[in-house]
Amino acid sequence: MAREQESQTSLFRWQWNKKILGFALVFFPLTLTLGFWQLQRADEKGAILTAQEQRINSAPVEFSGVATADQNQFRNVIARGGIDSQRIFLVDNLVRRGRPGYEVLSPLKVNVEGEDQWLLVNRGWLPGGQDRSVLPTVPPFLAKETSVEISGYLYRSPGKRVVLKDEIWPSNTWPLVIQAIDMVKISRHLGHAVYPYTLRLVEQAGDIGQEPTLEIGWEVINMAPEKHIGYAVQWFLMALALLVLTIFANSNLTEVMGRKRRA
Repeated sequence: MAREQESQTSLFRWQWNKKILGFALVFFPLTLTLGFWQLQRADEKGAILTAQEQRINSAPVEFSGVATADQNQFRNVIARGGIDSQRIFLVDNLVRRGRPGYEVLSPLKVNVEGEDQWLLVNRGWLPGGQDRSVLPTVPPFLAKETSVEISGYLYRSPGKRVVLKDEIWPSNTWPLVIQAIDMVKISRHLGHAVYPYTLRLVEQAGDIGQEPTLEIGWEVINMAPEKHIGYAVQWFLMALALLVLTIFANSNLTEVMGRKRRA
């Protein structure tokens, strides 16, 4: 009889703990979902980096030949036109190496299908001073000719920056500090159509007088694919741990394992 009772107690059986079971039913699918979401983000970031590398490393093409294309992200181009050295936009609150600063945008007048448009040239990052009410001195665009040739790649942000409130831009105030690149608003402010992509200068742009105080080079993604994969592994490990703990909390598995060790 004792052996029969010991055999029965050694059998695995469920003993439900409703609170822990309810907790697991909510958070186990959640952790799995977050893990797969991180893997999806890793694939997306990898695709962005691949597209960037392929297009930026490709031979530059004439901007006039691709201006009307639907997909120009990271396309390496040569643009020609007249630079507006007076009307400069400073995109605020952009941090590099822990220091706040601005990205400097200068309009370049280009021709698209026989019509003039402004193409915003991102000349690089300029550090701000300790007194945020005093704007840094923007180095002049050193091209002496009215018509310049600029090499770079086209870029359009996949999303809009979050701003606290709608800005009111004063007229005839240059350089003009803005919180986000809003092409529609910039177009109204300049009084002319603005091309939907900006032109980011490349390192080879020194022949047009790229100033050493402006830093070229941008992080296209805010997190590497490897980090997303690492986060995904963490979420999957949490899901596995939650599953194991739920099984132990809702069964006599601890008792069964203890009896087997003593046997």
